[in-house]
Amino acid sequence: MRYEVTTTLTPREALEQALVDFGPGGLGLQIMSQTNLGLVFQGGGGYIVVSAQPGAKTTVELETREWDYAVQRFMARVQRRRPWRQRWWRRKRPDTSRPASFNILDDV
Repeated sequence: MRYEVTTTLTPREALEQALVDFGPGGLGLQIMSQTNLGLVFQGGGGYIVVSAQPGAKTTVELETREWDYAVQRFMARVQRRRPWRQRWWRRKRPDTSRPASFNILDDV
């Protein structure tokens, strides 16, 4: 399955969050490839491919097999999360009443 989500995180912050969620300290998937704008994880009979594109908002594309639930949780987290400097200055509680929204690009 392929997904797309936008976030206020920078591409680097989004990929760092992917490492935390999917890597050895998270789901325990093995990092197969890592570039400035992408990561590939494999394990548990499936894989996750993450790519981040910079812009006014960062667009994160994910492709997965066997890890859809974990990918959807990750997308919900990065979509709502603001950079630490915005959280620090605004001191507002994030709006948790909105459901996460993301695009399914292709059903692999």
